[in-house]
Amino acid sequence: MYNMIFLLFTLLLFSSQATSKPIQVTEENWSDVLKGEWMLEFMAPWCPACRGFVETWDKFSDWSQDLEINVGVVDVTENPGLSGRFLISALPSLYHIKDGEFRQYKGGRKESELISFVDDKKWQEMDPIPWYFSPASIQMAALGEFFKAAMIVRDLYNTMTKDYGIPEWACYVIFAIATILLGLILGLLIVLCCDMMLPSKYVPHPKERPQPGPQGDGSQKEDEDADGEESETDIIDDTKSADGDSKPRRRRVKKAD
Repeated sequence: MYNMIFLLFTLLLFSSQATSKPIQVTEENWSDVLKGEWMLEFMAPWCPACRGFVETWDKFSDWSQDLEINVGVVDVTENPGLSGRFLISALPSLYHIKDGEFRQYKGGRKESELISFVDDKKWQEMDPIPWYFSPASIQMAALGEFFKAAMIVRDLYNTMTKDYGIPEWACYVIFAIATILLGLILGLLIVLCCDMMLPSKYVPHPKERPQPGPQGDGSQKEDEDADGEESETDIIDDTKSADGDSKPRRRRVKKAD
């Protein structure tokens, strides 16, 4: 009888430990952390400090039901987009999340200190991350996409150098040419979008602009020129100086009606 009770107690203990393991948070389900209260760890398998913190984080996760929180973990090598969203610069990094408000935990890394931070609501003494750095904002989502693109380029570089044996300098030249071409294509698309959304106003050529109406004697000549009639002048030698030298005088010849 006692052996049966001990066996049942052991099974319940192991089952509770299995269900209290940290939740794997990925780029597909990360929006779940916006609801409720979470403690979230960012780690990488190659990080020695992260490997040493695994046991503490697992034990802290065992208190998740008692503390009424969710404990999650993010592998930044598999989820570079989340690394960009949260602007992770050191590993392991811990965040406290409460109903969409983000706070970076910078306290002690002992199990008791983590429990006290949540149980005593010490996170209320901290200011949340500003909206412009909030992982849920559009700009941080864009930064996450850049992080993903950087990881793709790095993987492509490793493939080119290791699998295909392309020299490093050749890879740099290829990436430089691809960057220039991509910039030209994006610039062309931006110009086309601007022209479609904000078309430029047509400015007529000076020759196409209407001429002003007649104003006095000076405008009469402009009207005649506009009608295609050119003014003509003749040089007539009708004056002579006292010493007999002739000096030409310009005189306008009147046109016959």
